[in-house]
Amino acid sequence: MSSRTLLLAGVAALVVGLAGCGAAIALATANSAPQAGGMMGGGMMGSMAEPMMVWRQGAGPVSRPQDAVPAALAAVRGRGWDWLTVDEVHIFPAFYEVEFNDRAGFKGPEVYVNRTSGDLGPEMGPNMMWDSQYGMMGATCATPRSESDARALATRATSTALEDGEQHHGYWEFELKRGGAVVNQINIQDCTGAVINEQLWQPDMQGTYAPSA
Repeated sequence: MSSRTLLLAGVAALVVGLAGCGAAIALATANSAPQAGGMMGGGMMGSMAEPMMVWRQGAGPVSRPQDAVPAALAAVRGRGWDWLTVDEVHIFPAFYEVEFNDRAGFKGPEVYVNRTSGDLGPEMGPNMMWDSQYGMMGATCATPRSESDARALATRATSTALEDGEQHHGYWEFELKRGGAVVNQINIQDCTGAVINEQLWQPDMQGTYAPSA
C-alpha cells in the first residue's frame, strides 16, 4: 500500500472519529441530567472497531492484557514519549485500553490495543480531542478546573457512582462504578466544563490488569 493511500486512510478515519466524538459531546450535553441506570453495554458507537486511528499495525490476536503492555509501550516510545510509564490496563470485550502515567502527577495518553488484530492507536474522545499534551486539538486554560468542581459536573451528568479522579492535560477523568466494579469512565473538560461519558461508545469493562512494579 502506498504512503499516499495510508495517509488518505488515516485522514478519513480521523474525520469519522472526530465527527463521532462531536456527536458524543452534543448528546452528552443535551442529556446532562442523570439517566436511570446509565447507558450499558456500549452506546451509539459501540459497534465500531477500535482503534479508529492506527498508530501501529498488530501481528495478530492479543489474548492477555499483559501482552498488550509491551506493545503499547513500543507505540508511545515510537512517538518519542520515552518518559511515560504504564498505569493499568482496562479490559474490554474487543480491545484493551492501556493507560499511562505522565510526569508531575498528570495522566498520559490512553492507547487501544485490538484483541483480534493487535492494532494499536489512541483512544477516541477526550484522549484525542481534549488532551493538550498528547491529543490533537486540546486547549490549555489559564486556571485549570479543580477536581471538586469537575466531580460535581460529572455527578450531575450520570446516575452511576463516581470513583477515583485522574487529571489529564486539559480534562478530568472519573471512574464509573457499578455493583462494586469499575465499568467505564466519564470526562470533564477543563476550560468549558463539557462532559463526555465514555459509555457512549465503550461497553462495560470486563476487568482491570495492574502490572506489578
